[in-house]
Amino acid sequence: MPSTRHFSDASSSVRDDLSAILAREIEEEEANVNVEMPEELAEIKADIERNWRVVESTEPGNMIVKLFRKEAGSIGGAKVMIQFNCQDREDEELDEGQGMDELASGVRFEAVLTKAGRGLVFSCFTIDTEVHIESVSLRAADDIDAEDDGTFYRGPEMHELEGDLQQALGDFIREEYDLDADFAAFLSMYADYKEQVEYMNWLKTVKSFVH
Repeated sequence: MPSTRHFSDASSSVRDDLSAILAREIEEEEANVNVEMPEELAEIKADIERNWRVVESTEPGNMIVKLFRKEAGSIGGAKVMIQFNCQDREDEELDEGQGMDELASGVRFEAVLTKAGRGLVFSCFTIDTEVHIESVSLRAADDIDAEDDGTFYRGPEMHELEGDLQQALGDFIREEYDLDADFAAFLSMYADYKEQVEYMNWLKTVKSFVH
């Protein structure tokens, strides 16, 4: 029968191997990746913050980011909020001949307009520097952050609507609230930055846990 000492030594060896690999990954990340906010992103963020208040959770590892419009919307003073998860990405399909470096990684997000206890929710995504709408739904304001369990009508898919209605909805949300190329670029770049920061934190936390 194998001794307890044998199992203990094997476990220690496996743990040491994992710790060493994690240490290597941390060293490589620190040498090759700057976790400080890139200057270009900082400039775009400063421009975005003229009209939006950017709010991150203080909870470690929480990937939700919210933006609150500083001025009320034109529809009866509706409040406007953007929320997205930095890991909820949308990858554009590659055209023939394109390489992986040319893959545009966008972000899924919700644009929420609320007034009188109701919310008009635009489910959107960015590709490159464009904002696209997937669907538009109505929710009670108190249910905006609730997980969708399929109980209520989610609204039509955009492709099911008449072309002029699709265009009008897209023009409204993009132009009325300045969801332009800079906004789309900010979401993608900020999600990349946030993921990199959290990946480094993940490596260090796992190493500390198994050490």
